[in-house]
Order: sequence, then structure tokens, then C-alpha cells
Amino acid sequence: MEDEERICISSCCSDWMSDMPSAFWDIPLWNLAIPGSHDTMTYCLDERSSVLKSSPRLVQVLDTLLPCIVRPCIIKWATTQV
Repeated sequence: MEDEERICISSCCSDWMSDMPSAFWDIPLWNLAIPGSHDTMTYCLDERSSVLKSSPRLVQVLDTLLPCIVRPCIIKWATTQV
């Protein structure tokens, strides 16, 4: 990848995907590290939020038995910014 292409990817602009190098065009979005997406959908997470059904069975059981311990831990793990 050329230096010019690297600069475009790391720059902060609203249309950065339109300038993405062609080497990335065929890569599914879930395989890309997209800046700012690491906390997507955690903005509404709170201690009333139960764990997902897709969570490991142990986590689901612990959430049922000890939500006052499990949910604060999950909130801490799920969010990286305040």
C-alpha cells in the first residue's frame, strides 16, 4: 500500500470509505477495523440490560442468578469510553 493511501485511511473525514484503497473493496466490513466502531450499540447499555441469548450459557445463568454482579461487569467490558 502506498503512503498516500495510508494517509487517506487514517484521516478523519466523513467519506473515508469512498477513498478506501481498491485492495480493501472485496473484504467484508466485519473483517475491517473501522475507526470509532468499537463501541457501536453500547450507548444504551445499562444495568437493566440482560445478556444476549447468544452469550455463553454460563454467562446467561450467572446473569439470572447474580445480575447485580454480572451486568456491571459486562457494562465495563462492553464500553471503552465514557
